[in-house]
Amino acid sequence: MGQIDVDLTDIDASTIQEAAGIAELAAPLPSASRARRAALSAELKRAPRVQFAFSQVPKPIKDRFVAVAHERGITMKELFYDCLRAGGIDVPEAAEIDRRRA
Repeated sequence: MGQIDVDLTDIDASTIQEAAGIAELAAPLPSASRARRAALSAELKRAPRVQFAFSQVPKPIKDRFVAVAHERGITMKELFYDCLRAGGIDVPEAAEIDRRRA
């Protein structure tokens, strides 16, 4: 495989100052991903609550689910949210969407 030669000696001080200036200007701006996450959290916090249950799950699975939640020191709802996140669904932390902490 060939080698790549990178020469950074041609970068002058004005280019470095310009890049630093842009970073300085952008620093106080809110992060788009943080703003989206905050909006999602606020939306979920205000959303109506509904019952969400699975019927007729084998008892050993339910027992293991309860045991894992207990081992982690979290509620079954928080473990369910963790499972959703692991499956690729964007769910904020339970504390962020808990209405009691509005």
